[in-house]
Amino acid sequence: MTAPKLIITADDYGMSPLFNRGIEELASLGLITGISVMIKRPFVYPEKLRSLKISLGLHLELEPVAKKEDIVYQITLFQEKFGRLPVYLDGHQHQHLTAENLPLILAVAKKYQLPVRSRFSEDREKLRLAAIATPDTFISWHPTRIPTLEERMKQALQFPVSELVVHPGYFDPRCDYPYNQEREAELGFLQSSSFQEMITPFVLTNFTAI
Repeated sequence: MTAPKLIITADDYGMSPLFNRGIEELASLGLITGISVMIKRPFVYPEKLRSLKISLGLHLELEPVAKKEDIVYQITLFQEKFGRLPVYLDGHQHQHLTAENLPLILAVAKKYQLPVRSRFSEDREKLRLAAIATPDTFISWHPTRIPTLEERMKQALQFPVSELVVHPGYFDPRCDYPYNQEREAELGFLQSSSFQEMITPFVLTNFTAI
């Protein structure tokens, strides 16, 4: 029997230098397998990310009702900064999966042949009907609810490929985004022996494997 695979994606790169630092540390330790880049933000450092030799995706920033041009613009900006396409697409606060935006994502992802993060089975079905690759299940979590994460990781063992999203970083008092101090708690847990035990049954991989 083939071992289940796990993608571990760190979101929000570019939002804050201190968030970036935590993400970069985990990447250098091999504890994440992908980084989702907020390409329009001022704190995106292509040279640093290239040196980490890790899968890089585009963390699209979209309005609940976006325009196709918004998506294409961010892909183009990613290409300009990194010299290539992102490995995959996802969206800040899952705005790429709204009822209004998902049809646009389907069209753009198909054009560029990019995998896309899915959150629920309904998203997954629509992506796959459009022949767009996506993981088999999605795991989100909060550092105050570790037992819930443990249960969801056990459930993920039944799927060929799962994606676990993480938001590590160091507390940034200059950043007004509400999910801030929790990032340091995530960073600590992701380096713990408890987390290592959780991921041991999986083969770590990235979006190129789906």
